[in-house]
Amino acid sequence: MEISQDEVYVIEEDHVCSQLFLSAINTQKNLIVLMRDHVPILFNKAFLDFANVSSAKGFLREFGSLLNRFVPHDSYFHAGKVDNPEDWTASLLALPKNDRIISMLSYRIEPHAFSVSVESPVSNYTIVTFTDISQDLIKRIMIENDVSIDKESGAFDKEYFNHTSKSFLEAAIFNKKLIGITMIELMSSDDDAEHYLHDFCFSIKSNIRQSDMLVRWGKKVFLLAYLIDSSDNALKFSRKLLTVMREEPFQTLSNISMRVGSSVQNENDDIYSIISRAHKALQQTNDSCITVL
Repeated sequence: MEISQDEVYVIEEDHVCSQLFLSAINTQKNLIVLMRDHVPILFNKAFLDFANVSSAKGFLREFGSLLNRFVPHDSYFHAGKVDNPEDWTASLLALPKNDRIISMLSYRIEPHAFSVSVESPVSNYTIVTFTDISQDLIKRIMIENDVSIDKESGAFDKEYFNHTSKSFLEAAIFNKKLIGITMIELMSSDDDAEHYLHDFCFSIKSNIRQSDMLVRWGKKVFLLAYLIDSSDNALKFSRKLLTVMREEPFQTLSNISMRVGSSVQNENDDIYSIISRAHKALQQTNDSCITVL
């Protein structure tokens, strides 16, 4: 479809109404697009950053229709499922709400999944909102495929954690908390470790919050991820855990030595930097002791 200059600038970017609208939508982390007669005329900052463009005009010049950005995969809504490409929102709204999901690649070629909502508060104008559900979708797919839990221990699988760890960073930011990582190693032979594995994991899971994640990181090494206020609390938490997990009904765990290493998120840390320090702390620790880095 040919796009005229008038259509692109129906709302001037320096117009007071445009500025007020942009100010409102720029506070949102969701990707938001304002369209007139099916043509994008304004994008919020989150969308411009995602596509690495500076304006609606730049987006249209580089990509054309918004529909062109949707990944043509059978699991998602895309151009191949649309009868009238100019009015693709009508085809989307004809779907059940749970099926209104599209996939787009960021400018870094990273795939994301979005649920899509469409509102038409004024004739000829449409507001389309893309909510990133990539992490939720990964969790759902992996749970449905029964790969989220390590069968031997009952802890989360390492691959599942690697795929969903971004959720922890987002939760920390939202709750204004720090991420704590505690790594625990069973200091025993492989056979002994297997014997105590179930009680070990069940005792930890009985003493942590539902939002905390216990992950089997290696044959005898486990990772515990949680949100805290300070590094002091990470040490207190690890000490308490090492004590209560040996109490009734898990006194048998007193027969096995363990070592613990912990680390807490620093500013701008990604989760694997925290894990790396926790693993280093673990290697510097003697049996039944805790080191924090």
